Amino acid sequence: MGKTKLFISHSSQDVEVVTAFVNFMLTIGLKSEDMICTSVPLTKIPNGEDIFDYLNKALNDEIFVLYFLSDNYYSSPVCLNEMGAAWVRKTDSLNFLLPDFDFSDMRGVVNKNKVGIKLGTCDAMSKISLNEFKDTLTSLFGITINQNVWELARDSFLNATVDNSRVFNMLFSRSYCINDQENDGCKIIKKESSADSVTVSVDFSQTDSKLASVVFFNGKKNFTSHFINKRNLCFEAFAEPGITCVDIELRLTNVDIRHEICLNDDEKKFKISLIQFCDQLSFWEDVPEIKFVIHRKNVTAPAKMTVKNLRIE
Repeated sequence: MGKTKLFISHSSQDVEVVTAFVNFMLTIGLKSEDMICTSVPLTKIPNGEDIFDYLNKALNDEIFVLYFLSDNYYSSPVCLNEMGAAWVRKTDSLNFLLPDFDFSDMRGVVNKNKVGIKLGTCDAMSKISLNEFKDTLTSLFGITINQNVWELARDSFLNATVDNSRVFNMLFSRSYCINDQENDGCKIIKKESSADSVTVSVDFSQTDSKLASVVFFNGKKNFTSHFINKRNLCFEAFAEPGITCVDIELRLTNVDIRHEICLNDDEKKFKISLIQFCDQLSFWEDVPEIKFVIHRKNVTAPAKMTVKNLRIE
């Protein structure tokens, strides 16, 4: 049996967070050979190795699995295979929940009742949780971690996840002709693999519907901290001449609230204060959807619309 290693099971779409984590571990004294993280150069699978053979061998060694759980993770067959293989071998593990992914979103063979670490904040609870993980690291690797180095590295990592929590994964989107499930007058024709751009084609001649929409699913997230901190909904958008204005619609605690914007074929940056949608704090506790709603009256000809970099700033 080989030396103990951290096996960082993650989606490549979440590379920014896991890279920050690997840097965190290196700063506090772990070596690159103490970790397996396929998306980070220093801890990737060596050249010439078969990726599946290498991972299978790693899971047979003495490893501690860190699951970096997110919507991206559960959309990846490779990640789910890793999860299943680790579960079969009954390996020790710890769950890290990425920003905008909650304990209620967990599924599969990971233990929902096992305490994990929720990322996306740099508060007392997240610091205490990572401090407990520090004890695990010292036991696994027999290292002594300087307290000042630990605290600086810990807070730097947590703050990196706070920034990440404000970016929406645009791959989780669908198009609809409202009240018309049979005719395809609104169709997403392109989603960038980087999850930061969606293009939709709108043709009301294909449907009797008066409304079409592109819905970005947010998973019932709590926006109260964004509202309190006076954040803005930001994105870039442009449209072909056939589309003039669209409504940005947020679903807030089962109430849809709209804000109209006008588009042209030049890419334009939008920054809309959350308070412009609603000034009641309690409404921001549950935000499952962000929608771009297109009215028939605002479409003069079949046209395409693109939305990019949907985020909170």
